[in-house]
Amino acid sequence: MLLTKEFLNKVNILIIAYFSIAFIEVFAQYFSCSTIVQLSRIAAPLLLATIYKIKSESQNPFFYVLMVLFLVTNLLFFYSDTHNFFLAIVISIIQRMVMLLLIIRLMSEKNYGRIVLAAIPFLFIFYYLNSVTSEFAAIEFNTLFFQSILVSFIGGISLASYLKNDNRQNSWLLISALLFIGIQFVVFIERYYYSVISLSVFNLIGILLSSCGYFTFYKFIIAAEKKDTNQYI
Repeated sequence: MLLTKEFLNKVNILIIAYFSIAFIEVFAQYFSCSTIVQLSRIAAPLLLATIYKIKSESQNPFFYVLMVLFLVTNLLFFYSDTHNFFLAIVISIIQRMVMLLLIIRLMSEKNYGRIVLAAIPFLFIFYYLNSVTSEFAAIEFNTLFFQSILVSFIGGISLASYLKNDNRQNSWLLISALLFIGIQFVVFIERYYYSVISLSVFNLIGILLSSCGYFTFYKFIIAAEKKDTNQYI
């Protein structure tokens, strides 16, 4: 029992540290403390990978790949000039593909017709965003829209799974998907309307959405792994 308490305390301390870093990054971004922002963006993926390593019995290598990509995009978005932004979007696309692969591998039931139907509302929303900003069309914008398609299918899988069975695993996945869809909105607004309105607040919102999105995705992975383990007991 003592070992169990020590184990839980260690995990809880790391989780508190993870969210503390997210809030530190928000304040550092607001006060333009670039060094602290950069360190926070490095620390967050490393902490989440450590939490997963301690908590998971399966040790899925794709989750660690996802954390490496999370770290790389964090740094590339920090240096957000045109070249780095385009590269960050490309790596983000690989991120979303890894997420889709993880989700599909962990889902027990796969009804692709239901998934496509559930993804249609998200696809229409991002299609609208793309159409109203068509004057900005460029290779990086088309790449961003392709990323939106992947996020829409993540949303479709999560919504279809939750409506089929609102268990803990599917609940975490739906929350995570909605947060990543929110991030996609922020990226569209931040990148293509910066000359019209002040967007510093959207950048801060993006930090919180990203931190919560990856944490809830970790919770989905853990819940899915426990379910798979229980099936073989």
